[in-house]
Amino acid sequence: MPFNESKNKDNLVVIENIQDFYTAILEYYDELFPIDENTVPFLLQLQKTQKLFSEALHSPMCRYLGIGCATGNLENRLAGQGLDVTGIDRNPSMIETAKRRMKRGFSTVRFFEMSAIDIRRFLKKGSFHIIGCLGNVLPYICDETLLRKFFYDTRELLVPGGNLVIQTRNYDGLITEKPVRLEDKKSVRVTLSRGYNPAEGNRVCLDATLEQGNGKKLVLQRSTEIIPITVDKVEAFAKEAGFQSISVFGDFSRAPWTTTSPSSLIVLG
Repeated sequence: MPFNESKNKDNLVVIENIQDFYTAILEYYDELFPIDENTVPFLLQLQKTQKLFSEALHSPMCRYLGIGCATGNLENRLAGQGLDVTGIDRNPSMIETAKRRMKRGFSTVRFFEMSAIDIRRFLKKGSFHIIGCLGNVLPYICDETLLRKFFYDTRELLVPGGNLVIQTRNYDGLITEKPVRLEDKKSVRVTLSRGYNPAEGNRVCLDATLEQGNGKKLVLQRSTEIIPITVDKVEAFAKEAGFQSISVFGDFSRAPWTTTSPSSLIVLG
């Protein structure tokens, strides 16, 4: 089997780590995590406001890097809008799915199995106009030193005038000292239940259960720690790495951000 699991008489499958969990729920991933229809227009607007992109790389195309691209739905859509797109994800099953979905004849999109902490090692300095780290990927870099490195690395990969776009759950109002249940994600076929439990060092530990229509449950062991990174912390790391500007929104429709917004959408330049 592609991942470690143990079964019991109650029809449970216990999965040991987050990447194996995503592999196990791959069939349902896009049902549970659909693309916000405002995402592509939001990113295309950033492209239009970048006056230097054609001169910076001597290319008529805006180059986009998607960090944590999962099944590549967003990246394939952006390629269809004329962007030159690279998508990376550390999960090999996600990357294989993204590659299968590439439209025949599209040479402007490519996918690689790669961790967010390895981008500077494998990607060229000054290669991208827009870098997107969307879908709450950033908090899974569960080490402040590596988080700082991420901001330095992305700054190095951007052209002058380029933008880093970060989307996370809004952690500013999260109380890390007690368990928190998140809203369920549901589709016609499955329900995904998740929660955060206190962990050491201002971290929280994710637990997740996917319940299928036949009653079978896939359970992630409570061993996946994340850093609930706040907007102020993002701003501090970004300034340290050399970013000069920050804009914060509540979502891709550019709604104003407040401490009660469901997500934090941050544009760095």
